[in-house]
Amino acid sequence: MGFPSLDCNRVVAWVPSSATRYKVNVDGAVFAAHKSAGVGVLIRDSHGQVVATISKKINALLGPLEVEMKAWEEGVQFAREVGVYDFTLEGDSLVLFNVLSGLSNPPAAVESIARGVLMACGSCYKVDFSHIKRQGNSLAHLLAKHALGIVDYEPWMEASPCFLEQA
Repeated sequence: MGFPSLDCNRVVAWVPSSATRYKVNVDGAVFAAHKSAGVGVLIRDSHGQVVATISKKINALLGPLEVEMKAWEEGVQFAREVGVYDFTLEGDSLVLFNVLSGLSNPPAAVESIARGVLMACGSCYKVDFSHIKRQGNSLAHLLAKHALGIVDYEPWMEASPCFLEQA
C-alpha cells in the first residue's frame, strides 16, 4: 500500500484543484457545552463547483485536535462514498497536515485516527494533502458548526445548503 503524495501548498484563499481533480475541504468544531463536536466536509470540482457536502455530529466530548483529525477522516470516507478517488484533502490544522504528510509524528491522542486516514487513502487513486489558513476554509467550518443543530449527519449532493450559498 502506497502512502498519498505530499502537497505543501499553504494558501489563505481557497484555490481550485488542477484540471480533473477534486478538492475536499474539512474542518471540525467542538461544542463543549453540549459534550459533542461537529465535522464539515465540502467537495468541489476543478471549477470550484460544489459536488457534495456533509455536516456530521459526533456525540462525544473530544478535544480540538481529535475533532480536526476526525474531520480529515470523514473527508476521505465521504469522498469515497460519492465516488471521488483522485483529490486534494485540505484542512486548516497545520499540525495534522504535517502528521498526514509524514513531516512529524502524530500526537498520541490522534495516532490511531491518523493511521486510519492514511490506510483509507490507500484505497483511492491519488490523494494529496494541503494546508490552508482558517480564512480560506470558512465554508468547511460553517458545515462543522452546522452539525450542532442536527441529530446525526446531513449530506447535500450536487447542491449547497442555503447558509453556504449566503456565505
